[in-house]
Amino acid sequence: MNADYHVSGDFWMDLLKKGMNEDVWNMDWTTIGCLGRAGAKKQVKARIISKAGGIWACAGLKDAIEGCSAAFGMLLEAKNTLEDGQRFKAGQVVMYWAGSARMVLAMERSALNLAQYACGIATATAELTDIVARTWKKYSKTAKTSAPRVTATRKTLPFYRDLAIHSVVCGGGRSHRVNLAGGVLVKENHIAAAGGIAGAVKGARAAAPHGLKIEVEVRNQIELQQAVEAGADAVLLDNFKAAQVKKAIVFLKTAAPGVLVEASGGINDRNIQSFVLPGVDVISCGGLTHSVRAVDFTLLVDG
Repeated sequence: MNADYHVSGDFWMDLLKKGMNEDVWNMDWTTIGCLGRAGAKKQVKARIISKAGGIWACAGLKDAIEGCSAAFGMLLEAKNTLEDGQRFKAGQVVMYWAGSARMVLAMERSALNLAQYACGIATATAELTDIVARTWKKYSKTAKTSAPRVTATRKTLPFYRDLAIHSVVCGGGRSHRVNLAGGVLVKENHIAAAGGIAGAVKGARAAAPHGLKIEVEVRNQIELQQAVEAGADAVLLDNFKAAQVKKAIVFLKTAAPGVLVEASGGINDRNIQSFVLPGVDVISCGGLTHSVRAVDFTLLVDG
């Protein structure tokens, strides 16, 4: 596990501050009224407790909480009990806060929303990577290739991509291309617009930086052969059934043994083991980020 996708963690601060401003934290009449005149000075301690088990992906939230509270003039100190990538259980305290009561109450929901989203992605990713590791055991002694790596896709909420990819990495997965400039992926609409796979690959290779691989999305065996003939460096087998993936691997062993193979399309925790095969290099799952189930956290003030 390498959770240092973004060492700086600037996205935590940015998202937390935007979340609080969207929540109009400085006009939190409930908190202002309940705390009264002493509210600005009142100090409390609080705990964030998980209501379910999962994978922690929020170490960077600590600095964001402290930095954001300082920027708003009401200091909080935060303490993680876990490092990114570690497992936690239901009922476990994952973070402690101490400081301004008004800031604790104003920041609570925005911070928990980020934590729930991040840990939900990390937990879902860990479930898939665990299945892949268990399934690969039957091939580990004889396979000449490594186990497939699990990746996310670009199916993320706008502005939340860095947080989503960080969370995938915390769960043991990898990023796909981080953005449109991060790789060349010739998809069906590019092929349609270019008039065919050969023309699309030729054009992409002429335009893209020389260090980038050319990956082509294919929907059947015929398109797979066309992609190989066009000189694709990688192929994405889109919505192939497991039996079709096996057939494609057999073809590629002879026709293009160096081509990277990615299986994608409708893959989830119920069927991923069928795609854990020697010759499959990548299994990408859009559901890791577009259909994530949040891990539920609660914050309790101790006074």
